[in-house]
Amino acid sequence: MPLSNVQEPPESVLDNLVAECDDVAFWLNFKKAAPMLFCALMENNQQIKQVRDMSFMEELLKVRSMMGLMATKVEKNDASIDIIEYSMATQMLENKLSVLKALNTTVEGDSDERMTLNIQGTGKAIRIDLTKLKEAVSFLDNTVGERSQTAADLQTTVEEIDITDISEQDYVKKVVAAIGEVKKTPNKLLHKDTFIRIFKYTGDFAKLRSRDIKEKA
Repeated sequence: MPLSNVQEPPESVLDNLVAECDDVAFWLNFKKAAPMLFCALMENNQQIKQVRDMSFMEELLKVRSMMGLMATKVEKNDASIDIIEYSMATQMLENKLSVLKALNTTVEGDSDERMTLNIQGTGKAIRIDLTKLKEAVSFLDNTVGERSQTAADLQTTVEEIDITDISEQDYVKKVVAAIGEVKKTPNKLLHKDTFIRIFKYTGDFAKLRSRDIKEKA
């Protein structure tokens, strides 16, 4: 679905808040496939692999212990229970539990060389050659800078071409240079950036030609 068709939810979603906050099928891929793939990539680094395994066991034991202790206090109707705090803690533990469950998932026929992941919400699956994937992964001895993506990062930059005192031939030459490589999606459609640039320059070319026709009239 094109991003342009994605709309903000109406205020009525608050009438059924809990249900509306529940995960849609495809979103589950971010919670299930992502941790599984990340863990597979760590297999070639023994140091990080050891940290990964320790982290998994620590979180598993901690989540089980905390859920058991919380359940016991609830069953005893303990007056010290903070409902809001327990609700927030339960949500965080459920998030951790979903990751732990994903990491404990296996598919018949998979091995150290192959991983198969169901694409939730599509009825399809992907099969990954882990040997090739590991060859494509390099471990760095330092971290890299990160920043949150902004709206400006998603905007397509379009070079302005002055159509004042320029011939059609010269304008076309500048447009070709400004558009650069014509990129297409796997479905053979124009890539967003290419489409926006062509659309912009086509409109400006129409203005240029209209001006020339008026001048000759």
